[in-house]
Amino acid sequence: MQTNDSNAQRILVVDDDDTIRYLLMDTLSALGYRTVGAADGEDALAKIDQGNIDLVISDIRMPRLNGVNLLRRIKEKNPDLPVLIITAYNYAYTKDQVLQSGADGFLAKPFRINRIEEQIESILKNKTDKVPVVKNQTNSILIVDDDDILLNMLMESLESMGFNPVGVGNGQEALEKIKTQNFDLIITDIKMPKMDGVAFLRQVKEIKPDLPVVMITGFSQTYTSQTVMHHGADGYLVKPFRIEKIEEMVRKLMNNKPEVKA
Repeated sequence: MQTNDSNAQRILVVDDDDTIRYLLMDTLSALGYRTVGAADGEDALAKIDQGNIDLVISDIRMPRLNGVNLLRRIKEKNPDLPVLIITAYNYAYTKDQVLQSGADGFLAKPFRINRIEEQIESILKNKTDKVPVVKNQTNSILIVDDDDILLNMLMESLESMGFNPVGVGNGQEALEKIKTQNFDLIITDIKMPKMDGVAFLRQVKEIKPDLPVVMITGFSQTYTSQTVMHHGADGYLVKPFRIEKIEEMVRKLMNNKPEVKA
C-alpha cells in the first residue's frame, strides 16, 4: 500500500518476512509516507540505485545480505541516506554495534508504532536540518536486571522518553556503577543471582540515602509492597506492567512527589 501524495517522503522497508514487511509498509502509508519494499539486501540496493529514497528501514537477519552489511554498503555509496535498523533482542548485534556501523537509528522488536514514528520523524528532521539531534540526558537512570530482554526493553523505552538509561545485569555491578557515576534514579529487579534486589536496595540506601529506588518483581507474594517499602524502596511495580505505568512513576519521583505504589 502506498500513499498517493507525491510530496510525501519515500521509505524503503527491507525485510525477508513478507508479513512484517507489508504490515510495516501499510502502517507507514497510513502515517502519510510513500513506501516501497525489498525482500533482502541485494533487492534493496537495486531499489536505492533507482533513486528517490528518503529513508531505509531494514531488518538485520536476512538472506544474501544481512542488515548490517546492507547498512555499510549504503553508507559507502550514499552516506547521507539515513538508515534505521530493526531487530529482535536476542540477535547477535547490539544497539551500540549497529550505531557504530553507521546506522541513524535502532529499534528492537517488538516495538510500538508510535516509537518507530518518533524515530522516523527525528531522523528525517535531522537529515533536513543537517544538525545532530541532541537528546535530553539530564536525568540518568540505572536499570538493574539479569533478564537481558527486559533490561533492553526498559532501556529502549526510557531513552525514548528522554532519559539517559544505563543497564547492568546484577547488584554487584550496579554498586560499582553507583560509586563512579551519578544517577537520578534506580530501577531494579528483586530476584537476581549473586545479590537480590532487597540486599542491593539496603546497600544503595547506606551509600546514597536520597537516591530514589523503584523495585520491580514477578514474585509479588514473596516480595510484597510492604516488605520492599519497609527496606526503603521509593516505588514498587509487579510484572508484567505497562511501560506507561513506569514512566508515570519515574516522572513523579523525579519531581520529588510522594512515593508511588502500584
